[in-house]
Amino acid sequence: MATAVAMPKLGLLMTEGVVVKWLVADEQFVEQDQPIVNIMTKKITYQVVAPTSGILHHAARVNEKVMIGEPLAFITAPGEPITALTQKTLEAQKVPSVPVRVAPPIAKSIPDRFVLASPWARHLAQELSVELADLRGTGADGCVVGRDVLRFNEERNKAMAKEQSKFPTATEASMPARIVPFTGMRRVIAERMTESLHTMAQATLNAEVDVTEMLRVRKQAFPQSAPTHADVIIKAVAMALKTHPQLNAILLGDGIELIQDIHIGIAVQLEDGLLVPVVRNADRRTVAEIAQETRRLTKAARTGTLTVDDATGSTFTVTDLGVHGIDSFVPIINPPEAAILGIGRIVKKPVVFKGKITSRFIMMLCLAFDHRVVDGAPAAAFLRTVSRLLTKPLGLFR
Repeated sequence: MATAVAMPKLGLLMTEGVVVKWLVADEQFVEQDQPIVNIMTKKITYQVVAPTSGILHHAARVNEKVMIGEPLAFITAPGEPITALTQKTLEAQKVPSVPVRVAPPIAKSIPDRFVLASPWARHLAQELSVELADLRGTGADGCVVGRDVLRFNEERNKAMAKEQSKFPTATEASMPARIVPFTGMRRVIAERMTESLHTMAQATLNAEVDVTEMLRVRKQAFPQSAPTHADVIIKAVAMALKTHPQLNAILLGDGIELIQDIHIGIAVQLEDGLLVPVVRNADRRTVAEIAQETRRLTKAARTGTLTVDDATGSTFTVTDLGVHGIDSFVPIINPPEAAILGIGRIVKKPVVFKGKITSRFIMMLCLAFDHRVVDGAPAAAFLRTVSRLLTKPLGLFR
């Protein structure tokens, strides 16, 4: 009898996954525990392995979204007739769905026959027919990352073009442009950002904030290994959301849900795209605890060991492009959240302070909010509260 391979539940809040790549062709024989398909949820890629040996029959296409519990594939015994075997008839026969084993995200402790590589690097290597064993990883602990695969492929293409140039043809043609597959994480980001801009009434507010005192108090509270200014801002945002719950909300049909828990998403830029791990209950954590958690989440994101639960359930997002030298920018809301705060760089400027011209450290904040959920005045009040907490920061370090 056929065995159904269902979309596994990889996190408490997971509802669906996306088929990234089939590792075994349709109607091919698979061994038990052989990886058969890469799936993605919340931009994290996992491999699903075959629960039994037999002939694999695809039930979902690449880039197709599959709900938890719905079939990804079916496995039949060799020689089992499949002329009338379809997904519907299998379901009608109540084909048993065995527990699916999923390989965890690529971690550091990997058997010798494997190469330490990020999920995106593995995906690119498969797409471009690159052997990971031929690469020298430039990521943490020698991990092969996406740029290593792309660089190798580019150098290989140049070498092939040079070799081919020794044998000119009648018609000379320029080299084709390098095409990066529009799949996996890049495709998910595109879909979510397009959804955000097309479904929300996004508006923005900007505020210039004097963070001189915040930097002084932070240095005084943490003489060594100080939290980043972004960690302090996360704390300020969490405290402000308790006073302004309209910004910690989502639109659900005909109602607006004001969420009691405050979980702050932090945008982490990777070589291959953007992930948003979550600092849970940020309002209940100290700045030091927030700093410890952001370091853990950032490291996990960059080493490919972030779990689905680590990247699920944010109620408000903070994104920092100041570290890249950007003064101000308009961030795009991370759906289904109601708002996102963009952090610009800190610049020393001449300002009028207490009636005198002096130099102070100034930072730009940009709040993007969904005008369907919250109006401009409440959003402005929230941004003023964040600014006040950063200008007079003693309450943030208690």
